[in-house]
Amino acid sequence: MTAATYKKDTTSAIVSRQDWERAKDILTVAAGLEAKERTRIIEARFPDDPTLRGGLLSMLQAHDKITATLSALADTQPASPVEEAIRAGTLYGPYRVVRLIGAGGMGRVFLAQDTRLGRRVALKSLAGSWLKSSTARQRLLREARTAAALSHPHIATLYDILEDEQSLLLVMEYVEGRTAAALTAEAPMPLGHAVRLTIQIAEALIYAHDRGIIHCDLKPSNVQVSPDGSAKVLDFGLARARYDQDAVDPDAGTHEVLLVGTPSYMPPERLLNGTLNVSGDVYSLGVTLFEMATGHLPFEERASVTLIGAIIGTAAPPASSITPGIPACLDNVLARALAKDPKERQQTAREFCRDLQEVLGVLDGESSAKPSASAPSRQYGWSYSRTLFAATVIVAMVVGLTLVGFITSTAYTSPLGLTMAFEEQSPLSWPVWGLRSLVLPLAQISAALLLLWLTSQLWRITLATFEPLRHFRERIIARYSKLLDYVHGIPIRTLAEGLLIANVGAIALFWLRFQDLVESFMHFVVNSGSLAALAPAYAAEHLWFVRALSLLLLGFGWGWYRLFTMKSRVREPIRVTTSVAAVIILVLTFLLMTAPYRSFFQSKGERVFHQSDPCYLVGKKGNDAVLFCPTQKPPWSKLVNLNDPALKRTGNRESIFSPISENGTKSPKIP
Repeated sequence: MTAATYKKDTTSAIVSRQDWERAKDILTVAAGLEAKERTRIIEARFPDDPTLRGGLLSMLQAHDKITATLSALADTQPASPVEEAIRAGTLYGPYRVVRLIGAGGMGRVFLAQDTRLGRRVALKSLAGSWLKSSTARQRLLREARTAAALSHPHIATLYDILEDEQSLLLVMEYVEGRTAAALTAEAPMPLGHAVRLTIQIAEALIYAHDRGIIHCDLKPSNVQVSPDGSAKVLDFGLARARYDQDAVDPDAGTHEVLLVGTPSYMPPERLLNGTLNVSGDVYSLGVTLFEMATGHLPFEERASVTLIGAIIGTAAPPASSITPGIPACLDNVLARALAKDPKERQQTAREFCRDLQEVLGVLDGESSAKPSASAPSRQYGWSYSRTLFAATVIVAMVVGLTLVGFITSTAYTSPLGLTMAFEEQSPLSWPVWGLRSLVLPLAQISAALLLLWLTSQLWRITLATFEPLRHFRERIIARYSKLLDYVHGIPIRTLAEGLLIANVGAIALFWLRFQDLVESFMHFVVNSGSLAALAPAYAAEHLWFVRALSLLLLGFGWGWYRLFTMKSRVREPIRVTTSVAAVIILVLTFLLMTAPYRSFFQSKGERVFHQSDPCYLVGKKGNDAVLFCPTQKPPWSKLVNLNDPALKRTGNRESIFSPISENGTKSPKIP
């Protein structure tokens, strides 16, 4: 870890990959020259490209400031002899040193035994002239107290601090295993493993960021991987403690902006102006994943001037250009995480984690990834009462069912002229009717989802079992990677308009298939036209009508949900007219699916004869009765007295549309 301070400079320029290859060699030469001379040779090299010249000069200016402060820092941070004095067997407080296990930017790390609790711990020795400052120690202790409050499955816990005049010892959780840096140095990690580790790290960041703590120095060497494949993030917030933004330059009497972290993993805005924020941790995590997946850093320039220039002024290469077989979806996620402009990145670790869950789903051959092994950690983000949440859900369900029941009942009773007095039902029955009208659609949707899940599991098992098939799939993906890149590059607005056209086309096909059924229901509602398709002879068609609408609602509802989720991530606009049209179509689809429920499946009444015409008694109020006579001309309902001699009751209950079939007035059977 390195750190430094320098005056704020927000100058930056983006250089294309082609221009960078032409220009980076001259940066190394120009870095050692005076300002006038470097300007002269750059202008001589690129006389017709003022944009490129400006970008290169801004890179050199940033490099000058960074290297100057790093050199000054190196002079003020000598190694401490105290670190050399720590030996195996030495007792520090209750902790007995066992052996040296590693070294990092902030000091050496030793394995020790807690003599009180009998557990192994890691002792990190912090030393150097910077600790002679009481202000620096106070900053470190403040940050350490904050870090000690972090309790998360993927964060190494800070147990204690041992302090004397010359050094500080941090007592931390000992995590068996190796760092992600050591594992990556041997070979790139399996892609699925790298993504899962990154998801775990992102969950640790979510937990810490929600509590106002940023890491500032996230990199593979600060991630310990246990033998069971679980990640533990080390040194949370401690990098910032050593170089606080409240530091003051005693000579200038002004506040300085600070450079904190390791340059290869720093975001451009931190190199340019020392910005410490959540977005910087997201960038560093993107670099970490890039390195774990490919075995290489996005920017591997050897000279410091070209390294700094590449980070602040060139786009990162696609990971798939280094390691073939990396899917386009991961390329896109990494490209966003490594964007130069912080506003173009995932704005939170939570958003980055969601993107990686989707990538993991693609890698596993599923539509969505399973939760990581650390799913219980979600409890830390629970910020509201479970009881209140459950009550809210119940109220919303009751209100929704009541509304659906009202629509279903009104679509049936209003054409019959039934008031609530004649229907003998109160609004309290609406939630029941709403629930009953949703049983069949929900059953169809559940069956479809179960079939999709079983298919995905079978595909996953097949891929895991038959290696040739897995290799064939990978070859196909690699072969058509450009096509996949093109598809993933389609603007959200274009996708939305295409989905809307597909939605309208599907509704048109549905209308052609069930035109007679829809028209008969509409005729019933408006009391005009043929009711032929409502007859019991069409019971199978009624079922298929609801099934088809259920699957349309599932498919296009999921499609629009995914599209709007993508929109929120990439912040691309969708036309308001497109969004409104989509909502209208989905609402109409839902209403058409539920409104005919009682007409299709719950339309029974007592069969009677009035003046020799077959009718049905559908409602009573005292001695008054409402009859529905489908074989007469509209209107089909009429009010009669139960004592009318022309009224003959049979006591038989059946569909009120049965006489349509008996009289032979139904239309040809729907194909």
